[in-house]
Amino acid sequence: MKSMRFNKKIISLIVLSCFVFCSVNNADAFSFKKSKNNTQAVNISSSKKVKKSKKVQEEKPPYTNEVHSVFSLEDCINNAINYNPSIQASIYNEEAYKTKIAQAWANYFPSISAGLDISRSGNKYSGGGPYGSPMKQYVTMGYIPSVSADMLIFDFGKTKANADMAKRTYEAAQEDTKETINTIIYNIKTAYYNILFAQAQVQVYEDTVTDYQLQLDQAWGFYRYGTKPKIDVVTAEYNLGKAKLNLVSAKNTLNVAKVQLSRIMGVPEYTNYELSDQLTLNLFDITEEDAIKTAYDVRPELIMAKKNADAAKMNLRATRREFAPDIGIYGSYNNGIGHEYDLRSGQVGVGLSYTSFNILRQKKQVDQARAEYKKALAQLEDTKHEVYYNVKKSYMDLETDKEAIVIAKLALDQAKEQYRQVTGRYKAGVGDAIELKDGENTYLNARLDFYNAMLNYNTTAASLEREIGLPLKLKNETVLNITKEDL
Repeated sequence: MKSMRFNKKIISLIVLSCFVFCSVNNADAFSFKKSKNNTQAVNISSSKKVKKSKKVQEEKPPYTNEVHSVFSLEDCINNAINYNPSIQASIYNEEAYKTKIAQAWANYFPSISAGLDISRSGNKYSGGGPYGSPMKQYVTMGYIPSVSADMLIFDFGKTKANADMAKRTYEAAQEDTKETINTIIYNIKTAYYNILFAQAQVQVYEDTVTDYQLQLDQAWGFYRYGTKPKIDVVTAEYNLGKAKLNLVSAKNTLNVAKVQLSRIMGVPEYTNYELSDQLTLNLFDITEEDAIKTAYDVRPELIMAKKNADAAKMNLRATRREFAPDIGIYGSYNNGIGHEYDLRSGQVGVGLSYTSFNILRQKKQVDQARAEYKKALAQLEDTKHEVYYNVKKSYMDLETDKEAIVIAKLALDQAKEQYRQVTGRYKAGVGDAIELKDGENTYLNARLDFYNAMLNYNTTAASLEREIGLPLKLKNETVLNITKEDL
């Protein structure tokens, strides 16, 4: 009898050891399978992003207003990728979805439970002698430790379908991170170009203030000699005052634009920096057809919609397989300690089970999963249409903005020549203040229009890059040779 109990104990321990060994091997196999199915580039990129994000959280941005910096566009983009909290949040959201893959495969990992029952029992009785016997009490303590385990062997693909769905959702989260970075790069470029435009605007109004100050001095000189009326002096004073007001407003616009760029870079309190570039006209080596085709291949938003549709398909597959039973093995072992509890038992077996099977509920859950899959397919098609429209529109806008720059440059040259002539006429005493003001306003507006055309072109190019999902290649070709003297 003791030998039989001992054998049962050995068998139970062997079964539990097999559970643990198989679970570890299954976990390794699932991990290998998952890493094998993912591309190497995605894995390397994801790990680098997570390591970089954790490092950034440990190290604060190295910028303080006591230190002056000069940023290029690339510097601003790198700062945003390193310090913008939206990117960090997206990366950790991606990691959260990654854990759900292992959670799905965990169904094949054994479930182990253990317990300990402690009991105390006793009774009293008196002896049966002629003179009576004292009361006697018997107390028994018992301990029954137990351990049991069960592990799923096969569930007809339900776990695999859930793991595949989790994997597609994780891949969609990866594309969402890329789309977040794509959007932030676009926002960086827009804010960067807005600062360049605001700087140019400040320069225009500073030149205007200087010009109006000279005109006021000339008007006073003509008035003292009696060659011009007092109205010219009043007009010059009004023009100078308005130019100074415009300059104050332009400087405020520049400060706000710098705060906006700092916020997107993830260093909102840092404003002691300058930008190393100026608004330029760059031609890009891409056709409309290539732009649309490239967007279909690499645009993160579109790939994310495809992954979401695949996840919905896997969910439909998993829901359909809920009709299938589960096959698993189980084992347990008990070892009682105590006078009345000295017993040992163990068991091992294979079982087939349904978990709360309800035909109507299962049928409706399949219908729901099918509807969600069709919805995901419709959203994918809608995203594809939106990408096509946005790429095509941005490309056409870029071509229009390029032509607008050429026209604005021509108008600027004409306005500059007109202003030179009216200024000369006024200095010679043959022009009046109204003619001079009209010439000055025309030249001022022409300069601002040209800078605004340059701003529109660069922001539209950034928008096209965002819609495509990749930076544009530059052409080695020049449309306009622009110098400071031209402006």
